Amino acid sequence: MKRSLFIAATSLICLSQSALADDSGAYLGAGFSTNSMTSSCADGYFSGSCNDPSTGPKDSSHLRLVGGYNFDKHFGIEAGFSDLGTYRVKDNAGVPVGEFKATAFTLALRGGNTFSNGFSIFGKLGMASVRTEYKVQPSWTLAGSANQRSSGVVGGVAGQYNINETVGFRVSLEVIQFTDAEFENATGGVGLMAVFRL
Repeated sequence: MKRSLFIAATSLICLSQSALADDSGAYLGAGFSTNSMTSSCADGYFSGSCNDPSTGPKDSSHLRLVGGYNFDKHFGIEAGFSDLGTYRVKDNAGVPVGEFKATAFTLALRGGNTFSNGFSIFGKLGMASVRTEYKVQPSWTLAGSANQRSSGVVGGVAGQYNINETVGFRVSLEVIQFTDAEFENATGGVGLMAVFRL
């Protein structure tokens, strides 16, 4: 009897450790997102001389890449690259004066839950490093350089379904807030990607 209990307990521990191992590991993901942006003057004043970026990008289907590691079924860490889009800019009279393209690298902590049916939900919060590349007309004098880097914050929520032990599909909503020398920006979008467990 004692031997049977010992075997049963040992088997339970091994199964538990195996389950924990199944919930941890590294992964890579690739997909596309749709983005929109809201902006205001970087100095915080809504003056009549402030140029106005469009809320919608002139391009579409922006690339999004991620790589991360799940510590267990609740917590993990994730790095990412996001093409945030190219936005036209007009002056206060509605005349086009240039455009800028934004891309971001992010690093965030993840928290959520992975269910036994292969579905998971999670949120993430972390840091963003954003590059903005400006192309301007002579009528627009930039406050900073044509290529600017700024820090910001990334946050988001997502749902993922794993069709097997290797491949899953994720739908996410992600928002990145950043301020460069020209504008205070908040860009967000819905993304769809395939995720591959390594």
